[in-house]
Amino acid sequence: MVYKTGGILEKAGVTVAYHTDDWITDSRVFFRSAALGVRAGLSRKGALASLTLSGAKMLDLQDRVGSLKAGKDADFIIMDGDPLSVYSKVLETWVEGTKVFDRSDPDDYLHAVGGDGAGNDVTPYLCCYDHGSEQ
Repeated sequence: MVYKTGGILEKAGVTVAYHTDDWITDSRVFFRSAALGVRAGLSRKGALASLTLSGAKMLDLQDRVGSLKAGKDADFIIMDGDPLSVYSKVLETWVEGTKVFDRSDPDDYLHAVGGDGAGNDVTPYLCCYDHGSEQ
């Protein structure tokens, strides 16, 4: 990824939006992408829009999502700090006005810090371990 691309596009008048498909791993990279864009020339305002309203506009969904406004879907997150800071964490996630993640809930917390499958008993794959015999 070339981090200066966001700033170059913004200066040329192009709408910039960051995107992720992965709901855990890349969700962390999602915020970092915008932050690195700022470090490389993207405006802070442009970076915040790139995480929110710009993508909605690109998909012509700005009347439903992308900002908090009466009549919209009420999809949002609550963070404990600056969304462009590596130190900030998502505390709550709301989808259509319903809380779907709460970091203070032990199960959600485990998922947040351990990723998909956290808390499930699994046998780890070890390349040099013979699973058929005791060593």
